[in-house]
Amino acid sequence: MINIVISVFVALDAGFLLYMLEVHPAIDIPVGLIAGVGVFYYLSKRMAARLTKLMERVNKQAQKRNIDGAIETLKSGYKFRWLHPFVKSQIDAQIGTMYYYKKDYNTAFNYLKKGLSTHYIAKGMLAIIYMKKKKYDKMKQSFEMAVKSASKESLIWALYAYCMNRTGHRDDAISILNRGLKKLPGDERLSANLKALQNRKPMKMKQYGEMWYQFMLDKMPVIRQDAPKFARQRRR
Repeated sequence: MINIVISVFVALDAGFLLYMLEVHPAIDIPVGLIAGVGVFYYLSKRMAARLTKLMERVNKQAQKRNIDGAIETLKSGYKFRWLHPFVKSQIDAQIGTMYYYKKDYNTAFNYLKKGLSTHYIAKGMLAIIYMKKKKYDKMKQSFEMAVKSASKESLIWALYAYCMNRTGHRDDAISILNRGLKKLPGDERLSANLKALQNRKPMKMKQYGEMWYQFMLDKMPVIRQDAPKFARQRRR
């Protein structure tokens, strides 16, 4: 990656310059390393700012339901893939989620499996696709990656348990919720779902709101509000 190469060259140049000035190696080597790390940190922050700006455009398009436009905007970010580590896999994960929202699961799958391992939403979606394909071992692998990178996110533990229970593994689902409660002691949503499974009742996922509905395992409720007869309409 170009930013890594630049940082290494800065470290080497700084160290070599100090060496030519006959500075003791005990000083010039650490100074060179610090210079390289400092430059890499600066370049990382600059790349993060670029990606944040890109995602702001994507979010605006997605909010307007212009998913195809959001995907094209994301793909424009591939121009940064040679600049910094993990940029491509981060963009792949985001594109995968967009195709998932379109219910184009085959295309989503191709991007999600290449996506950044720390993107727990993308890994959760990938796991669900594996579940639908009845590839339960792959499903578990994807969920394990998700909970490893986002162990403090209640939703991913609940989603993991929900899918395990849905595939007929209630005891495993209970075990997963217990693991989640070790990471998030006192989490009321995990506790409530654990109690539900122990009593052989359905899990209550609606308490996670829109975060739950994005996985499309349940229909988002339509909220109806009465209006005057001359302007009566359905509102979401």
